Amino acid sequence: MTPRRRLATAFVAFAVLAAVVAALRHAQSGSTGPPAPPPVSLADFTAPHLLVPNPGEPPAAPAEVEAFGGHGWIRVAWGSALPGGQDPAHAAGYEVSWHRDGEPARTRRVASSEVQLDGLAEGVDHRIAVRTVDAVGRRSPAVETTGRVGDDGDWRDGLTGLLDDFDDPATTDARRSGSLWHVDGYRGCVNTDNAGGHLLVEMNCGADSAVLRARRPLVLSEVDDDVLGRVGVVTDAAGARGGLTVDLVPGGPDQVGSEEVSDPALPPGAVRVALDDDGARVLAAPDVPTVPDRGSEAATRRGTGVLHRFDVLLTKSGVRVLQDGRQIGSSGAVPAWREATVLLGLRGARGRRSTVRLDAAGFSGAQTPVRGVVETPTVPATQQVLDLDDQAPGVGISRAPLRGATAARLRATVTFAGPVDPAAVVVQLGDARLPAVQAAPAPVVAGVVRQGTAITVVAELPPELLAETGPDSLSPFVLRVAGGRAAMGTVRSSYLEVDTTTTEAPPATTGRPRSTPADELPAGSLVVRDQNNQVLPPDQPLGQRRVVLSITLDPLGAEAVSGSVAGVAGFRLRIDGQLAATVNTARDGPGLGGTYTVGLELGRLPAGRHRVELEVVPVDPAERERSTLVTLEG
Repeated sequence: MTPRRRLATAFVAFAVLAAVVAALRHAQSGSTGPPAPPPVSLADFTAPHLLVPNPGEPPAAPAEVEAFGGHGWIRVAWGSALPGGQDPAHAAGYEVSWHRDGEPARTRRVASSEVQLDGLAEGVDHRIAVRTVDAVGRRSPAVETTGRVGDDGDWRDGLTGLLDDFDDPATTDARRSGSLWHVDGYRGCVNTDNAGGHLLVEMNCGADSAVLRARRPLVLSEVDDDVLGRVGVVTDAAGARGGLTVDLVPGGPDQVGSEEVSDPALPPGAVRVALDDDGARVLAAPDVPTVPDRGSEAATRRGTGVLHRFDVLLTKSGVRVLQDGRQIGSSGAVPAWREATVLLGLRGARGRRSTVRLDAAGFSGAQTPVRGVVETPTVPATQQVLDLDDQAPGVGISRAPLRGATAARLRATVTFAGPVDPAAVVVQLGDARLPAVQAAPAPVVAGVVRQGTAITVVAELPPELLAETGPDSLSPFVLRVAGGRAAMGTVRSSYLEVDTTTTEAPPATTGRPRSTPADELPAGSLVVRDQNNQVLPPDQPLGQRRVVLSITLDPLGAEAVSGSVAGVAGFRLRIDGQLAATVNTARDGPGLGGTYTVGLELGRLPAGRHRVELEVVPVDPAERERSTLVTLEG
């Protein structure tokens, strides 16, 4: 019998034994339904024209594991999530298990070097174990620690200007007078909900961001001998592949900055703190004075769904950024203003649907009254900013929200890709053309607005549009500016803001029932490289050479979707529909994915074009496989 046939026979015997064991366990449990199918198991196989390297050294264990208690949760960190720490060698991900005495252990697989364990009982110790998992599912020895649910201590002290724990949905419900925040995001893609004492910001279109504008200003004062102001945020937005920005802007814009230029293109006087996988950065508009800065420690890596506390301190000697009480960023920027709008920008993992949590947010200073307004979203007849004389589509807005109002205004955020004067934007509502003023001055270089800069404009509505009598609708509704079409002006968002003193409000929304998302299976990707590791273009003829298939099963991307990674049994490669390789990635238990290289001898294949398909196989037989396809030009 050949070695390959002996391997196949052994695999069949193992599968039969697994099925028998599953059936016996099912019978012992007393269940009357059909037994659950056994986990998927793959046997390694390589065709003669492929080369799959051996796995190499097994993974190292984390050097240490620490646990930090929060309100109803424990954050567990190791490796690069600890100050000065490094991730263990050969880590593709980690297996975390935890339990309290007398209860069975629970397990999660994650790609990041930290995890948050939610819904834990207070006042008891929880035993926690972390194992490193490599690309073929081998486990390191466990490193253990003990954690206990804690509290936030006195962190909220001093947030006197505004403090929101997001326990009350009304604070972000702009249909209700007295809400504390305006939420700005692409309609239909960005939604908010409240659950478990958190504000949940859902980003469903894969490249979304949301901005919360505080309706109260940050007013600087002497917090202590050096600190003039403080902004605090507890969120998981700065987790793996996500981002958090804190913008402090004179005026009252809904959004600022640009993603189309290398710098943030901030309005005059503005300061931005940006937190993402690259660390913590403090950015400022060119006119903000600066003093020498001493620098800070590097930020630690942050995991998906893990809450961290961030503080932005405005001091007499610059801006300091703290994560969980430890300084991770600083700048010598010293703003000249005494009052500014606070904008919190939230971004999930790019290219994937995600949900960001806000647990608390606030800032220091005097508590000013919140203007009593309600908002009504509007949709312009066209998202394009028209020229002054362009024909407008005959689509308008209902006047119902405006009838009998004491005052109202239309707010819109626009961008331009070419030269234009944003101070000359007008809002057309029916026959009325209303001048719109900038909520904050646009950043301008040599008289030209920075490309892609978000500019919020505000048009006050005249009394005749607020009368009880009159037309039911105002048509058309468009924005105009001289040169708007050539400058490719675009309306990002718009809404009516209506002053009100009434206490009547629509019923408060309650968080809809939410189920725990199923673990996400890593997506696979395949890149063709030459023997010098250079990427080969898809349309390049390869001839009869040897190439390398660089394969990634992305556990971090899976974690970004669901917070944990579905078990991976392995992957298959098919060339022109024929099985060419099978790699088992669950040798000591379910794998999480990783990176792999497979050599391919094109000279041993027929000449011409070839289709290479990568199939990611889950451990759970009820879960669907994922596949991707590339074409090689022979």
